[in-house]
Amino acid sequence: MKNPLKFLLAILVLLPVLQVQSQNRRSNPIVSHMFTADATARVWDDGRLYLYPSTDVAPSRGYQTMDGYHIFSTDDMITWKDHGEFLHSRDVDWGTDKGGLMWAPDCVYKDGTYYYFFPHKNKKMVWELGVATSKKPASGFKLQGIVKGGKTFCDPNVFIDDDGQVYLYAVVDAKCYAAKLKDNMMEIEGEMVHQKGVDEHREGPFVFKRKGKYYMIYPDHKKPYNEMQYSIGESPLGPWEPKGAIMTHNSIITMHGSMVEFKGQWYIFYHTGELSGGIETNRSVCFDPINFNEDGTIQMVKKSQGVALPTFHNDINFNKMFGTLPVGAYTKSDLKKKRISANAISSIQVPKGYLVECFEKDNFKGKSWTFKEDRINLNEIGCDNVITSIKISKVTSNNLVKNPSFEITTQKLVKYWNSKSVQCTSGVDDTGAGYYSLQYEGKGAPKDIIQKVTLKPNTNYEISVMLKAKPGTKGKVVFDTTGNLDASFKIELDAKTNSGEWVKFKETFNSGALKSVNLRCTTTEDFYGHAYWDNVVLKEK
Repeated sequence: MKNPLKFLLAILVLLPVLQVQSQNRRSNPIVSHMFTADATARVWDDGRLYLYPSTDVAPSRGYQTMDGYHIFSTDDMITWKDHGEFLHSRDVDWGTDKGGLMWAPDCVYKDGTYYYFFPHKNKKMVWELGVATSKKPASGFKLQGIVKGGKTFCDPNVFIDDDGQVYLYAVVDAKCYAAKLKDNMMEIEGEMVHQKGVDEHREGPFVFKRKGKYYMIYPDHKKPYNEMQYSIGESPLGPWEPKGAIMTHNSIITMHGSMVEFKGQWYIFYHTGELSGGIETNRSVCFDPINFNEDGTIQMVKKSQGVALPTFHNDINFNKMFGTLPVGAYTKSDLKKKRISANAISSIQVPKGYLVECFEKDNFKGKSWTFKEDRINLNEIGCDNVITSIKISKVTSNNLVKNPSFEITTQKLVKYWNSKSVQCTSGVDDTGAGYYSLQYEGKGAPKDIIQKVTLKPNTNYEISVMLKAKPGTKGKVVFDTTGNLDASFKIELDAKTNSGEWVKFKETFNSGALKSVNLRCTTTEDFYGHAYWDNVVLKEK
């Protein structure tokens, strides 16, 4: 080698690039087009990581309605494939006729067969552990019956030790029990034994082995929100030694999870309520790296959420990531240098405080689209695979309302606007403030759709909203505060007034002793037709 110094410098220059590329990963949550929870992560011989979660139904009607298992997989931690729904309560002939109650599952591989374990209540409303099998990791599962020999357990976790012995862990009355499984994977050998040393356990045990030690992670009883604890044992059945918390609480009560090693890095999978705006029973699976100390103890997890810079993707649902862009103006050639393909962007993540302007033609010409929020599917608003140049800037807002133009929706559930139904949901409408508006079509008043906003005491505020009624509609479109401010505080649009046109209303008030206010979109009881709401703004005056 003529010049080893130049060679060394080349390696040093290249190393940070390689490190950055190796850190590329899907942002949290992993799944954005539906609500998922309780994920078990497994790595199989095909080199892919598979995710076996439960499904939260939207809108939320409690944990009782959880149903319809999906499987997801990845080979790079960036792009995740939804293999679709493969098992539903309607498929389980021994299950309750009420449906739902398809809670946290698990999947393991033994002797050429994938075994899928899931909790479900039988026709007497007693928990059973169902089993389905397949020769493939993400399809073709056939129901085989229930695990015999246990009690009324849920939250199954199955661990296979190095010697091939299979162990089943499950939960009853918030306590963890375990036993060996027979070779047929359908019967418990002996009795399920209460596991000692996991006294803080609340639900969702998950056992794995690393360097000869057995680990169990589990959410604890801490109130109001659980934290993730773990214990270490010398055998799969304990006794276990508590080691403390590895993850602080999330925005919701639960955080049921799992841990797995993939391509030399350990990861923890768990769920949060960020995608739904904090709804307890509309959760989303997330993941983050795990690091171990030299003595085998686990370091605290550094949780991540969303993206730090505007991020561009080749596919909908934030898949096939191109890369990120800081503040600046980017022509077609600039995008190419950043490895972002023009005319190929299908979804965009926009962190808070950024504004992304996208242009149909190069050099910021032609039709344009402006985004301040995530866009999971650009096809809905007509700019999928057409963006050729981009401008990115920083913006500030004094609006206290989250998702004020109803732009962010998952399974018809409008983020931050809580509702017990989807009578009101956002629909494409570029005649208002953004590209969507909240819409209701029906007879009578819809069920409340409300956002609670924190106020400062004795402060003057200004509140404004845009309302519209479709021609031919009867009754009134209403925006009020559910009586928080004053029983008489109500903004109404008579369907006969400016029919088919947006009307902007503005009011002022003093908060007095109030600490919060409920903003509600509704109609009068005599309503019959089509109502619209958009651009809700609440700010200090």
